[in-house]
Amino acid sequence: MVRKLFKHEAIYYARTLLIFEIILFSLAISTRFIMFFEFDHWVYRFIQGSSFVLFGLAAIACIYASIAMSVIRFYRNLFSQEGYLTFALPVSTNQHITVKLISSLIYQSVVSFSIFIATLIAISGDFLNELLKAIWYILNKAFEVISFKDGLNISIYLIYFCAILLFSGIYNILLFYTCICIGQLANRARIWLAVGCYFTYAAIVEILYTVFMIVINVIAETVDMTKFFDFISENPHLSLHVLFITIILLLSALIIVFYIVTHKIISKRLNLE
Repeated sequence: MVRKLFKHEAIYYARTLLIFEIILFSLAISTRFIMFFEFDHWVYRFIQGSSFVLFGLAAIACIYASIAMSVIRFYRNLFSQEGYLTFALPVSTNQHITVKLISSLIYQSVVSFSIFIATLIAISGDFLNELLKAIWYILNKAFEVISFKDGLNISIYLIYFCAILLFSGIYNILLFYTCICIGQLANRARIWLAVGCYFTYAAIVEILYTVFMIVINVIAETVDMTKFFDFISENPHLSLHVLFITIILLLSALIIVFYIVTHKIISKRLNLE
């Protein structure tokens, strides 16, 4: 049954993805076609600039559309009239949430990869060749001066970076899911309550961040931080490891909280009326 759920999710996302992909790659190809010509005229420069702007807007639209479609899919499939059929299936709440989460992650990853490929198409030619040569030159120079220990640390940093990207994607999706679940607890204006929950959470995070920065500044002004900064400068790799691990642990904690809240509301407080 879980395979069938993944199949239906794939069909849903494929239908929406096809439309955006056609638009995105059409603009990428047209942008590349325009770059074949070189005219020193303001009309040509205007057309060329407009093509890049349109391509950029299309890429941004694809990103936001992928998020919106994931949220809409979750809401309609679980909390609209479709929910009666969805929850009649012999599938647990954990499986419903997991299927939705994984499908959304795959969908957004495909969209991001498509944007990357479309960008390469749009800038292909002399500009892309020069860019690749510059990157290759920088990498060669970097490998000449980087020791084995530094190279190992950089490899670990790349793993951290990939983990943070993955956890950030899960965090953002589950945040939307949690807000939707909280919103459906109301009898009326559920969507507005969900939107209000999201912006309230964003405001709380911003306030906590501001308070944290103020506290750090106050501590820095009242306490001698020389030893602390000396330790960071003497142990840069250790400091970065601690920073990255802290971010991953924080994201993991928030993911667990959002998942528990989402699961509890769906399993205990489901309201389809």
